[in-house]
Amino acid sequence: MKLSFLCSTHRAHLTRDPSRALVFWQSGFDTAQIFCDEGSWSEALAHIGCAFETAEIILISDEVDRHNSVELMTSSAVMLAFTLLKLGRTTDALDIYWRAIWRLEGELAKGSVQHAQLQKHLGFLYRCVENLNARFLVVDNAASNMAYSQGSSIH
Repeated sequence: MKLSFLCSTHRAHLTRDPSRALVFWQSGFDTAQIFCDEGSWSEALAHIGCAFETAEIILISDEVDRHNSVELMTSSAVMLAFTLLKLGRTTDALDIYWRAIWRLEGELAKGSVQHAQLQKHLGFLYRCVENLNARFLVVDNAASNMAYSQGSSIH
């Protein structure tokens, strides 16, 4: 299931007026950061979700230089995934990482960003995916081993 945070009205408005998108992104990101600092994950979710989707709008516009728009996209994705993990929504967090990777790889294919800068951000996001997968692979293996050992014990 694809997460969606911006309503169609806000999405259309920000797409038509990308200069407002940058202000909207900053407000959402900063508000989410405050809620995260307080451990108010549910409250942070809507704000960082909107910031993430606004970063996508900024990335496809020419309002902000490509390097900075990639930075906004990456930082929004990381904070959104972190918030989702804090809420126990691992699959959604993984989906956000992949969504950001696919969006940035699209920029790489267009050649609109310096390759080395984009590779740094993509590499970081790929490591986030690997770490998340490894973390839950260990948990899944431990659960499987426990189930196997319980099933094979002699009483």
